[in-house]
Amino acid sequence: MLSWEADDIERKFWFAGKKMTDVSPLLSFLLGIVFFVAFYVVLGFFKKTYFAHIMTELGWVPYAIAFTFFWGVCVLFIKWRKLALQRKALTIRAVPLDYSFVLSVESADRILENLYRHVADPEHFMLFNRILRALSNLKNMGRVPDIEIIIRTQSDMDHNSLESSYSILRGMIWAMPVLGFIGTVEGLSLAIGGFGAVLAGGGEIGNLRNSLQGVVSGLSVSFGTTLLGLVGTLCLQIVMVFLRKAEEEFHESCDDYCHRNIVSKLRLTDGEAPSQ
Repeated sequence: MLSWEADDIERKFWFAGKKMTDVSPLLSFLLGIVFFVAFYVVLGFFKKTYFAHIMTELGWVPYAIAFTFFWGVCVLFIKWRKLALQRKALTIRAVPLDYSFVLSVESADRILENLYRHVADPEHFMLFNRILRALSNLKNMGRVPDIEIIIRTQSDMDHNSLESSYSILRGMIWAMPVLGFIGTVEGLSLAIGGFGAVLAGGGEIGNLRNSLQGVVSGLSVSFGTTLLGLVGTLCLQIVMVFLRKAEEEFHESCDDYCHRNIVSKLRLTDGEAPSQ
């Protein structure tokens, strides 16, 4: 039996699972901290590399970028697992395969019984939630023409939920390059300040040249934060595009499922007019 309570990844971590494919900010934040700490522990074995130098010796900005990146990775991973669970609903046939079956007020109970026989908590699945709302309206009001409108309205609401579920991730993707630029500006400010101090100190040409080498070296490294922010942003953006595409395809599959198994099997009773 398919069960959201038992199989949802957030429930496995003892968190109140968010709706459909939405992600709990607190759970993703805590997992981000775990991966962030583990990353720097591993990085400690490569202290002499240029990458370790950028990640550990350019102030607070690389730490902020790294944490934001791992937080975003956790959001994507949780969404991926929640989407995989939602897709399992497409494999369950709630409506009888019999082509002569007609959906009406009398046969709605048969679908509901079959649904609860295969799914423990269907209201937590996007596909079954649409079906439950449509059949509940059919049983309570007995108006077949309204079913298609209800399913279409719920589909629009699900698409709006899809858009809002990516809000936090979009914020992270926006923040990472901004943090990189902040680190670069901070590095430039320090380098320019050091250059001014060298000029003010005067002295022989040889001493001036040696002092400028340190300033130029710091200036070149300061751009590492921008590079770090842009690379992290690119990685998150690419993964998000593919995940979003998969989620949109799932929504389309739900629309097609409802049309083939619910809308196309409706039968108007006497005195009812088809929906416009």
